[in-house]
Amino acid sequence: MKKQVFISMCVLTVFCFLLTSVALCLIFYGKYSADTRIELKNIADVFREETSQDTADVFLRSKRKDIRITLIAQDGTVTFDSIPPAANMENHADREEVISALASGVGESDRYSETRSEVTHYYAVSMADGSVFRVSKAVKTALGMFFEALPALLLLGAALLVAEYFLSKKLTKHLLEPINNVDMNASTVVPPYEELEPFAAKFAERRKKLRRELNEISSRKGTVEAILDNMSEGIILVGDGGVVLTVNKCAAAFFDVPFPTSGKNILELFRNADILEHLRSALAGNREEMNLQRDDRTYHALFSPVLSGGAIILFMDVTEAVKAETLRREFSANVSHELKTPLTTIYGHAEMLYNGMVKDEDKRSFYGHIKDETGRLIALIEDILMISRLDEGAGQELFEEVDLSEVIAVTVESITPKAQANGVTFRVSAENAFMRANRSQMYELLYNLIDNAIKYNKQGGTVSINAVGEGETLTLTVADSGIGIPKQAQERIFERFYRVDRSRSKKTGGTGLGLAIAKHIVLVHRGSIELSSEVGKGTTITFRFAKLQNHPNQQQSMQ
Repeated sequence: MKKQVFISMCVLTVFCFLLTSVALCLIFYGKYSADTRIELKNIADVFREETSQDTADVFLRSKRKDIRITLIAQDGTVTFDSIPPAANMENHADREEVISALASGVGESDRYSETRSEVTHYYAVSMADGSVFRVSKAVKTALGMFFEALPALLLLGAALLVAEYFLSKKLTKHLLEPINNVDMNASTVVPPYEELEPFAAKFAERRKKLRRELNEISSRKGTVEAILDNMSEGIILVGDGGVVLTVNKCAAAFFDVPFPTSGKNILELFRNADILEHLRSALAGNREEMNLQRDDRTYHALFSPVLSGGAIILFMDVTEAVKAETLRREFSANVSHELKTPLTTIYGHAEMLYNGMVKDEDKRSFYGHIKDETGRLIALIEDILMISRLDEGAGQELFEEVDLSEVIAVTVESITPKAQANGVTFRVSAENAFMRANRSQMYELLYNLIDNAIKYNKQGGTVSINAVGEGETLTLTVADSGIGIPKQAQERIFERFYRVDRSRSKKTGGTGLGLAIAKHIVLVHRGSIELSSEVGKGTTITFRFAKLQNHPNQQQSMQ
């Protein structure tokens, strides 16, 4: 703006100077021409009553070289001229001023000379002897006067430009400094000049609108960033040419992407040829997807093109889903196997009985086998149905205040005959063992744990059951002095149908779902499981539950 103001002032100065110079030249020309005509008239009036010869003598004595006089006879013959010899001049009878002077006594005219850029003024009067006295004077035209004064004008113009340069700089600074000093961040902008008030009003209105838009954009940006950063999926936005635009925290954590990533090429983040090939296809407008492995995790990647150019890569951690699918397939295979074994036995015994291939004294034994396998089959189906219900979160609607010591007592009482048959004794302690739970599920949990502790115990061994409530947490521990669990099997004992020793499991019975059911019951009650076991010394399983609600008796005891 400062440059524009300075240039404008310079142009205005030059224009005004030229306009003034031309106007002065025109004024001076008009004034000089008028004065010349008056002077010529006065000279003619002075010599009007004189004779021709006397007039010529007086004028020659005056030595006026800028004034030219001519004496013309009535027939137009030039009898005297102050510049060229009269004898060589043509007849002047046809001259405008001569014709007018002979006719009316006075005549005047102007004639322009292109070669000399001059205008000659003529003034003629008739003399007493009948001749014509003409006086003339040549003056420069307005244009001629301008060009004659041009050197001086140029010099003056240069001086004015130099002066104008410094003055315009100072004036520009003086004009713009108040504008530059306006505090644009102030709540109210006060314009330094009243001419700027409309601009200030529009600026204030525009600033309010811009502030609202910026706040809205900032809010949207914050919302988008919050959504992206809190997503469990990884997202990478890639522009044309493979330039990375955005990487959320989840994607950065998945692939150890360094920050900042904006502006980098995707080749700097990934060297996987399959990823790059799918990305190129997405940038070309195709939708792609793939699975990839990284650090024992499985990711499903979706490559989607963006209409405005670029592509979005969405990484989803499907490790648990893959594991669940694997477990589902294993579960289906195990269920088929576990169901097939008793059914095959039942079918075989029934077929032999049907075909009369069994002696009468052996039939009771065959019926017993059928009865045992049928019971095992029913137990297996019931356990499978229970796991299915637990998977769906069943039983939470039946939560109530439960005194776990009562559930332990009922469970121990029901399983004592089996413990006595195996020579196993119980040690039970419960203190402040109140919690909100599904009573029947807690009974099932304890029964499965204690049953396993008996089956895999030593002759004359012990099973310790301890329930303690401390603060908002209840801890339940079931420990045995049995055979223990090998370290490599400890992570899998809660899987469905998993058995550490299958040969022993066949002898002790069971469906292989007891600990899987126990795990699901703990998950339904939002608890946690800890396992500690040593081969030959026994196993300890600890469950921790949030009590969720204190029992009234507990509150009284705490008081």
